[in-house]
Parts: sequence; C-alpha cells; structure tokens
Amino acid sequence: MQNDSLTGLLTFEDFLSMAGAAICDKSKAYMIVAADISDFHFININYGYDTGDDVLRDSAEFIGMYLPNTLFASRSHSDHFLLLVSIENVSYERVMNEVQRLKERLKENISKRVGGISPNINVGIYFVEDKETNIIAAVDKANVARRTSKGNYNIPCVVYSEHLMDIKENSAKILPIFDDSFRKESIRVYLQPKISSETKKIIGAEALSRLVDDAGNVIPPAKFIAALEKTGKIVELDFYVLSFICKLIRKWMDKGIEPITISFNLSRMHFYSPTLVEDIIKLAEEYNVPPEYIEIEVTESVFFEAQEMIVRKVSELREYGFKVSVDDFGSGYSSLSLIGVLPVDVVKLDKSFVKESLKSPRSGDLMKGLIRILNEIQLEIVCEGVETPEEEKMVNEYGCSEIQGYLYDKPIPTDEFETKYIKT
Repeated sequence: MQNDSLTGLLTFEDFLSMAGAAICDKSKAYMIVAADISDFHFININYGYDTGDDVLRDSAEFIGMYLPNTLFASRSHSDHFLLLVSIENVSYERVMNEVQRLKERLKENISKRVGGISPNINVGIYFVEDKETNIIAAVDKANVARRTSKGNYNIPCVVYSEHLMDIKENSAKILPIFDDSFRKESIRVYLQPKISSETKKIIGAEALSRLVDDAGNVIPPAKFIAALEKTGKIVELDFYVLSFICKLIRKWMDKGIEPITISFNLSRMHFYSPTLVEDIIKLAEEYNVPPEYIEIEVTESVFFEAQEMIVRKVSELREYGFKVSVDDFGSGYSSLSLIGVLPVDVVKLDKSFVKESLKSPRSGDLMKGLIRILNEIQLEIVCEGVETPEEEKMVNEYGCSEIQGYLYDKPIPTDEFETKYIKT
C-alpha cells in the first residue's frame, strides 16, 4: 500500500484496489464521494503553489475529521478527492448534513489560508446499490455527479442518477457541435428587447447565443451552457458574443444610427483570468465602440465566490465606462446587503419574483418593497420574464417600468430584430 506524498492519503491505484474489494461485501452499504475545490488553479496562480499545497493538506485532514465512517480516502490527482464511506444504518438526511458540514469547514479553512476567498467545494455522491458494480464505474458515476454540482451553491452535493448520465452523453454530443460552430463562426446570436412599459419603446437588448447542428436544428442554451461551463469553453462563447455585439454596434454607428445598449452574460470563469478587464477593453477599442453601449451581466451567485476579487474587476470595468448588471437577482442567493456593496448599475429581477407576486399579497408586498429600495438607491431595475399584461401592470405599479419578456418579444435572430426595432 502506498500513500500520496503530499497529503498522506491513499494513491488512486490503492484506493481502487481497497475500495473495490470493500464494495463486494453484499451485507454492507457504501457510498463513493468525489470532491474538488472550485477553480483551485486560481489559488496556485495567485497565492503560490506552496499555499496551494497547504490547502490540499488541510483538506485531506478535514475529510477524515468531518465525514465520519470514511473507510478509505484518496487524492486522485490535483485537488480531486475520492472517499469510500460506510452508510450502514445512516439516514439520507444525515448523509446530506454531514457533507454540508464538511463543505462549510473546508470553505472556512481555505478562506483563512487565501485571504478571504471562499471557493465552492463541488461534491458528487454515488450510492453503491448494485454489489456487482465495478469500482471504476462507481467512481465514474460519483464524478459525473460532482461535475454536475459545479456552480450550484445552494445544495450540499449532487447524488448520481441515470438522468445525469444522459446529461453527460448530451455533453459529449454538444461539444463537437460547439467546436465546429466556433471554428466556422456560425454560432447564432439572438437579441431579446428590453422595453419601457411607459413609452412602449425599446431601451436595450440582451444578446443570447444559439447553436445549430448539422441537420439545421437550433439548440437552445439550456442544452449546451452547462456542458460549456464544465469544459471551460464558456469563455470562448462569451467573447464570441461580445465580439458580435461590438461588430453590430459599430455597423449601426457607421450607418448613423444611434445604438441601443446591448447586454451579454459573463461567466464566473472569466473572473479568474488575470487579463479579463484588459481583454474586454481591448475588444471594445478594436471596434471603436463606446463602452456605455455594452452592458455586462453577472449572475448574482457569482458574487458569493471570491467576492473581493470579483468586485474589484467589476469596478474596473465600470470605471472604464461599461454598464454592469446583476442578473437573476432573487433566484436563490439574494441579499440586500450584497446589493449595497456591489458596483453595479442595473438589477435584473428574476422572473420568479413576478410569478410569485401574483400568487399572494405577501409576495407582492415583498417585491414592491424591494423595487422601492432599489429605486431609492438609484439603481436601474429590469423585470425579467414578464409574459402577460397583468404582470406588466403589476410591476409598473410597483415602480419598475423596464420590461424583458415574452409579452413584448422572445429572443429573435439579429436580422429580424433589426427589422422590427432598428431603423436601418
């Protein structure tokens, strides 16, 4: 038996051997736990490899301390850990609680090591139900669940199911389509208008991407965004969309048309690039596009990870002149105290606010109060997902006049958008 020289945990090969022998015991119940530290490379690059090694050693120690009944543990590679845990006579609820406790302790300790940054711990679990399961297949299933957990901050872990394997297979199909479309510059960019409910005129738009397969079928974001995020290719897509926006605005300006502000989504992965701010500025300058016509949308959950670093970069982008918005505010992580410190211009209220406000007076009062506070601190507010005149009337009465939703239009191809909304 050999141990990892850095952490003292089992080597991957020995873990497979010992865990594989254990799960053959048909009289006992086990689970495989796969975990990694989100964006661990950022710690190595910005704090040094010695600090990164300290984090890994601490993590190995915490695993044994805070996850009871761990039989074998391994650092399979880099910041990836595998555990075989006995769950004999242990409830599902207790498993989830113990995993959550481990995650919280790990995040707290990492934060102390690296100056306040608190990366998420991605955890996947496979409950070994079939005693004939090969250990390699069991580890693969735990890792499928782990990868699915990335970016999901409000659950302790993801438990493997056959549905996740379907998602994995879908990713395997999507990535070649994306690579081919990116190379051919055939990714489609759709625009969804933002409308003033008071004037009924367009005041902006959001850029959204679509892939097209060889048969000409349009693939919506729900089918490919997760796959691109897990492989890091989302960075390529975001800059593709930004480049498209810059070209489009430049075209309008060259024709003497006053541009509208167009927003695009910036993935959390971008913020770990040391040249993010410079790269965005360089692209705008390449097309000679005034930054006020570009709005950078950052999902609110992004600010809960490495907040200090992300706030700094967002501030630099705003100082240059770009607009910045918090997207999907209210989708699960919201905090008014967060809004108080974020350097943003726009808050986009998640569509769930609109839907829930019509269901009960209390939900309506909550939304009304939130809009009032945002107006008082002079933030621009956009209500997303408005689909009916009743919803529009309600949010307008509450104090929000900027609407994005199917009531006015769905995301449409750029040429169709120009025909309907831009006098070319």
